[in-house]
Amino acid sequence: MDLSTHSDQGGCNFSHPRLFYLLPTKVRIVRLLLTLALIPCLATVVRADTVGSISGTVTDQSGAVIPDTTVTALDLDTTVQQTTKTNTNGFYNFTALPVGRYEIEILREGFEPYKRTGLVIDVNSQLRADVTLSMGGQSEEVVVSDTAVHIETESTQVGQVVTGDVMTGVALNGRSFTDLMSLQPGIVPMSTQTPDSVVMAGASVAIAPSGGLNPGNQSISGQREDANGFLVNGGDVKELMNGGTLIVPDLDSISEFRILTNNFDAEYGNYSGGIVNVVTKSGANQLHGSGFEFLRNTALDAKNFFDPTVETYRQNQFGGTLGGPIAKNKLFFFADYQGTRTTEGISTGKIPVPTLADRSGNFLDLAKLFETGCNGGPCTVSPCDVASACLATQLSNSLSNATGSPVTVRPGTSTVLGEPYYFSGCNSYTQCVFPNGVFPQAAWSAPAQHLLRYIPTPNIDSTDFSTGSQSELVRDDKGSVRVDTGTTRWGQLSAYYFYDNFFVNNPYPTGQGGASVPGFNGLNLGTAQLLNLGDVKSFGSTSVNEFHVSFMRSYNNVGQPAGGVAQHAGQAGPELLLGVGGEGGDQRAERCSKQRRGGLLGRGPDCV
Repeated sequence: MDLSTHSDQGGCNFSHPRLFYLLPTKVRIVRLLLTLALIPCLATVVRADTVGSISGTVTDQSGAVIPDTTVTALDLDTTVQQTTKTNTNGFYNFTALPVGRYEIEILREGFEPYKRTGLVIDVNSQLRADVTLSMGGQSEEVVVSDTAVHIETESTQVGQVVTGDVMTGVALNGRSFTDLMSLQPGIVPMSTQTPDSVVMAGASVAIAPSGGLNPGNQSISGQREDANGFLVNGGDVKELMNGGTLIVPDLDSISEFRILTNNFDAEYGNYSGGIVNVVTKSGANQLHGSGFEFLRNTALDAKNFFDPTVETYRQNQFGGTLGGPIAKNKLFFFADYQGTRTTEGISTGKIPVPTLADRSGNFLDLAKLFETGCNGGPCTVSPCDVASACLATQLSNSLSNATGSPVTVRPGTSTVLGEPYYFSGCNSYTQCVFPNGVFPQAAWSAPAQHLLRYIPTPNIDSTDFSTGSQSELVRDDKGSVRVDTGTTRWGQLSAYYFYDNFFVNNPYPTGQGGASVPGFNGLNLGTAQLLNLGDVKSFGSTSVNEFHVSFMRSYNNVGQPAGGVAQHAGQAGPELLLGVGGEGGDQRAERCSKQRRGGLLGRGPDCV
């Protein structure tokens, strides 16, 4: 829960009102005076995060300032307007204008009316628009169209704005605004994480938003990838475990985003890297909408070098937007939805598996290690021989039961080495533990006998396996609703709600300690929500207050087995062990996912 006067994670502390009235009268007066004195300071220093400003000086043709001049800023999309007057120095300032297209109009008796169009307000921008009025009657009007690129002279912040048109005009695989971050100078798409880094609850991989999108963990201005701040409509959406963003709105719903890379204002404290500020679209006076469908399939793909076939790849991303007025010129809405369905064949790569001889119990290729030793020299020390009496007893019992005749394994002592596991030429249990390098299958433990059937046989050479037949399934549904209104009394009010629910069925969840061979799928289940309420109110031409209440919630279940928990490996048969027999892992995972979404009723015993 974030309750503050700006978008940082700090909060406001409220005392119980009854305690205030228990204070002495003089103390209460002093506290009230201090509070009132600080309000303008807060309003001036803590500038708006989701808005911009237009300011300037109005002069006549001789350069003399013109005070008490009426200046009006009109939002061309919503026709909502704000009005102010120049002060004694001829200065005007619209301190809090929502992102959009504007025109300003200046009226002063004795001067020609002035209108300037084409002004574009970006998030956190500060435009300077000085105006020179000409003497003349009110029947004449001067209209100036602004098309030049503005250089901000009112702020020292270094950053770049990426507009919605630029985002939707670029082919982005996954449709995530975070993929465009590295296009800005000072940003390097790198990570300090290694393949075995543990970053979240025992998982060695970061949790991707929406099931598989880029969380924005990139180095900005030479800082670590988790030192950046992320804001959506003024609400803090930084995921504190991995350091990236938790919320990635639909690309078509984003008006623009700005990345501040250096020298940003004090209101953005707490982050040594950069600030990524996202502002979503709002409705307008005209009803407008869009729809989209992006399709990828296997037909245009090539196979991996080691795989015998082409991996399956089917991706559908579909959705749309709708925005317009609820009450014309007063109340507006904007809503969006995006669905993603992906089936992607994942290649195992070239992985070592037991040879056919190993599977039968002939470990001669491995038994040679006992002969040469781990360092390549003669094997004269443990573990190349049976060192303890306990281990010798266990081996004697297992081999006797497997062969049907007594087998005695000699343990080592302080002066005599134990019986060797194997040496070249050993062909009898009286010579070594594993004659001819063979370990009888009947002596294997029950879990080993059951698990072996789920380890694939080599298909590249005698020791390696590779396949792309197993698919990763991704289902993601997300959407948002935004409502805006502007009043003279209350300022610019906005409400935004975002919801994202995803399901990922990963056939090789190695990042969560899973297997690298088919049949042991892991599920990643997640939900992200953001509720943001904002009020931006100007007080004259010199101060503005921005108030945000934001609530963000994240739920992630990482690496959950796709099958049931059934019996243990020593008892389970092929239909129950890890839920991978009979019904395919992909089909089982999808069925269980549907049952979870439908509730407990009708859930199978193998779905958890």
